[in-house]
Amino acid sequence: MQFLKTISLNLVLILILALGTATANTAPEAPGRLEVTGQAVITTAPDTARIILGVETTSTSVNAATSANAERMATVLEALKDLGIPNSHVATSGYTIYSYRDIYQGSTVDGAQEQTIYNVQNKVTVTTDRRDEVGRIVDAAVQAGANQIQSVSFDLADKELLQLEALDAATKQAMGKARAMAESAGVSLGGISGMEEEYGTYAPFNESVQKMAQGFGDAGTSITPGEVEVRAVVKMTFWF
Repeated sequence: MQFLKTISLNLVLILILALGTATANTAPEAPGRLEVTGQAVITTAPDTARIILGVETTSTSVNAATSANAERMATVLEALKDLGIPNSHVATSGYTIYSYRDIYQGSTVDGAQEQTIYNVQNKVTVTTDRRDEVGRIVDAAVQAGANQIQSVSFDLADKELLQLEALDAATKQAMGKARAMAESAGVSLGGISGMEEEYGTYAPFNESVQKMAQGFGDAGTSITPGEVEVRAVVKMTFWF
């Protein structure tokens, strides 16, 4: 009988110790709360360049406008190919045809005359990892017949790693803030009761040209890649 009592007492002690351990990391019924925000910005050099360029033609005949456009674009694509840019790195990004009425002054007898003008625009996106040769690519395209340079942007082929680095840095900053505040207030952090990513942004470097490229490639064009930027913000809630 004494032996059974000893076993029962030992079991009770074990249960008490186990419950004590389980509740040691559990928030009390009315815990104090500490909310902090962590922010991080990671920048790095880009490894990819994207150039949006195009050919625009106009004529009083839609057939003439489309034919002239196709001919000039074919010459542009051939120039890009001569630079070693594969066809798989050039993709059509837009093709439009529209018309408008144009009033011009005819002979003194006929007076003002009206005609229909057709406008054809064909744009392509060139993607390359030769970011230091972007100016050369633009010049070659313009000299071959491109008369629109819409934009030049620099980016990362794989941006997920940079985004994770930014989240990691933001989280570490939030935890550092929480520890500093708790120490200054003389309390002990019990654990994390909540955490979330408030927002994250990714900003590639863009150089918007948005202009006609007539005469643009006469001199060597200099385009310098900037840095891409990833920003992350996290919010963490601790109890004490």
